[in-house]
Amino acid sequence: MSNHDDSDWQSPSDDSADRESPRPRDDAPRFGAYGSPPPGRGDAGYPVPPAFNDAGWGAAPGGFFLAPKPGIIPLRPLSIGEIISGAFESLRANPRAMFLPSLIVLTATGALSAVLNYLGASFLLSRVDDLLNSSDVRISGILPVFMGSFASQMVGALLTALATTILTGLLIVAVSRSVLGRIATPGEVWERTRGRILPLIGQTLLITLITVIADAIIVVIGVVLIVIIAASVTGPDPGAGAIVITLLAALALTVIVFIAAAFLVVRLSLAPAALMLENTGVVEGIGRSWALTRGSFWRVLGILVLAGLITGLVTGTLSFGLGMVLGVVPVGLPAAQPLVSAVTVLLTSVLSALVLPFTAAVTALTYIDLRMRTEGLDVELRQAAGV
Repeated sequence: MSNHDDSDWQSPSDDSADRESPRPRDDAPRFGAYGSPPPGRGDAGYPVPPAFNDAGWGAAPGGFFLAPKPGIIPLRPLSIGEIISGAFESLRANPRAMFLPSLIVLTATGALSAVLNYLGASFLLSRVDDLLNSSDVRISGILPVFMGSFASQMVGALLTALATTILTGLLIVAVSRSVLGRIATPGEVWERTRGRILPLIGQTLLITLITVIADAIIVVIGVVLIVIIAASVTGPDPGAGAIVITLLAALALTVIVFIAAAFLVVRLSLAPAALMLENTGVVEGIGRSWALTRGSFWRVLGILVLAGLITGLVTGTLSFGLGMVLGVVPVGLPAAQPLVSAVTVLLTSVLSALVLPFTAAVTALTYIDLRMRTEGLDVELRQAAGV
């Protein structure tokens, strides 16, 4: 470990017989303390951290050691509150690397999406007016209009999704540097991550495909069961009870699909962090996320829900004010609706650029926390930070 590169957070080797087994949860420090390393840790390849140095930590009353904090978080397993506060701290510690790339990229993609949205909405509005004023209105004439408008919106959505995927990888790396107390410039972050962009995009597509296929399988099985149930409880003259049973079965299917999607989102949520920080492959990164979240499903779910509530509160408040202002214009001037729609798309992208760094920071810190809990990553980070 003496030649450890702080940019390469490798996962534990599976074929190393003399490596230490993951630290049990009972060994996790409490109340901010970091006790003596478990017996054998020094022999297992993890160096024993020094008891005291000039980095601002050392022996505390009672014989335990305070965890060092070279950057945005203390180097020990974190509480949920510390993960959230650490995410906010990462924004304050390095605003240039956290906000600048997001604002530039998402504003650019938002502007392009806004132009496409404006062109599609303008074409749709003009064609609908022509069709309504025509004496020969056919579905064959209306359908291509709506399909063209939908296609322009889908292109904009795909561009935004692609930009968000790339930015998430960049931001995760920036947060990992802040954990060590080092401020990386946007150029340095790009230099470290540009070789991982294509695997990151591929991984995102694979995760999306896995989620869609899993939900599709559940839906198909559920629909078949609903049909069987409906056929068994209904007759030539189905009563209210049969209808209620069928509706309840459909509701249960919806709930099951939602739970399955949430389960996969939680278990695969750390795959981008593993891919970016461990230099893993696409599939290996997914496997690492699955392994790290094993036994921590509810904890990770709680973190993601709390982060979602925070970002939802911010975006909801700003979107409400934006909607109140822009929503009045089409009422008095219907022809301005395409322009209002385009402006809304652009401002939504800017708003996403402001909340994406926080979301990426939460993902990165959750990944780091789970590795500190199960793999002793805190010891390696102490050595990398020089504390």
